[in-house]
Amino acid sequence: MRSAMSKEKRMLYLLFMYAGYVLIAFLFIAPIVYMVVSSMKTDAQIVADMSTFKAFLPVGTLTLDNFVQVIHKVNFMKFFKNSAVVAVINVSLVTIVNAMIGYALGMLDFKGKNLLVSLVIALSIIPTEAVIINRFMVANQLHILNSYAGLALPTIGYPMYIFLYYNHFKGMPKELMEAAIVDGESYGGIFWKIMLPLSKPICATVTIMGFIRSWGDLLWPTLVTRDETYRTLPLALRALSTDVYIFWGQIFAFATLMTLPVFIVFLMFQKQFIQSLTMSGIKG
Repeated sequence: MRSAMSKEKRMLYLLFMYAGYVLIAFLFIAPIVYMVVSSMKTDAQIVADMSTFKAFLPVGTLTLDNFVQVIHKVNFMKFFKNSAVVAVINVSLVTIVNAMIGYALGMLDFKGKNLLVSLVIALSIIPTEAVIINRFMVANQLHILNSYAGLALPTIGYPMYIFLYYNHFKGMPKELMEAAIVDGESYGGIFWKIMLPLSKPICATVTIMGFIRSWGDLLWPTLVTRDETYRTLPLALRALSTDVYIFWGQIFAFATLMTLPVFIVFLMFQKQFIQSLTMSGIKG
């Protein structure tokens, strides 16, 4: 009798647990489904379905005209190229530069190291908006405004990424470095030949996070760019909304096209990303 009741409680627990998983999954997936479905509807259909469950269903007259309008009307490919160039430069440098700093803090012993680690932790809780004016002034003094360098370089250093690398390298065996030093390897050689190849999971995590941050950044490109020559996709999206009319279908089509590279990057690095989460769980 007691065993049967225990089994029923377990089944009830599993039922509620999986129902919660489904609800959480729906909350994450629903906005994406709504965006993709709405991108193939007319503005009138979107407004009509907005307050009903039909907003999530491909009902009514579906068309790809919104995508055609976005590509030609907003000159999508031009802004896509700008975003891609900035993201590639930024993410490449973010992954390497922050790894170097994290390696130095996590594996090397030097005077003032603990103070620097505390400073990194303190800086990680300061919002970007609080230092963006100082960053703009530095970029202006370096004469890199309204350029790819101005868009990509000032946002390379990021305390949270440094802290992730610091935790990763701190957990690596010191014997690896000691053995390499005995073999005559320099600290730089140890980083490039040993530590970085062993850090693919955390590098993948930083790459994904850095790409999402760079690809969707609106505030910094707004300050840095002065004309359309170097403007990125988030800035181009604003052109589809005016004081007179909001082109809902084209906005959703634009957002769908803009989201695709994020999914592609995640799919490219998902194995290493999941491995990084697993390693973090084991270390914790």
